[in-house]
Amino acid sequence: MADAIDSPTPPPAPAPGGSKLVPALLALNLLVVAALLAVFLLRGGATGAPVAAAAGAAHGKEGAAAPPGPTIKLADFIVHLRDTDADRYARVTFDVEVATEEDRTRLTPLVPRVRDAFIAYLSDRTVEELRGSDAIARTKAALSERLGALAAGVEIRALYITDLVIQ
Repeated sequence: MADAIDSPTPPPAPAPGGSKLVPALLALNLLVVAALLAVFLLRGGATGAPVAAAAGAAHGKEGAAAPPGPTIKLADFIVHLRDTDADRYARVTFDVEVATEEDRTRLTPLVPRVRDAFIAYLSDRTVEELRGSDAIARTKAALSERLGALAAGVEIRALYITDLVIQ
């Protein structure tokens, strides 16, 4: 009897043929991933159809995105920022997108006024008012409003900050 207690009994041998649950789950997982990938690619991914439809609706062409319009590159703006602790400077470059070449021609003579308004606005900002994505969005909104007031007869599509360096 002592021999029966001391000797371990071998574990039962796995059934021949094995379980079909693991391969079935792997196949199901593969199908789900493939379906999600297909939906993602067919809908245009992260930058596809929903954004294009919204852009098309904004321009009155439902379902079709408007092509980019002509742009005017404004020369670098180097402004002294309002800061009491130290002399701080910002270098900012803008591109203005307009609807047509005619709008571009009408905006070109207004560039000195636009530069003056932008410099006046930017030189009244502090470093904290220009740092971060929220601050950049507020700055673009304020400058777009000023641009729209200065160029009333020009259809401005967008104002892009293409370079921003704060020292």
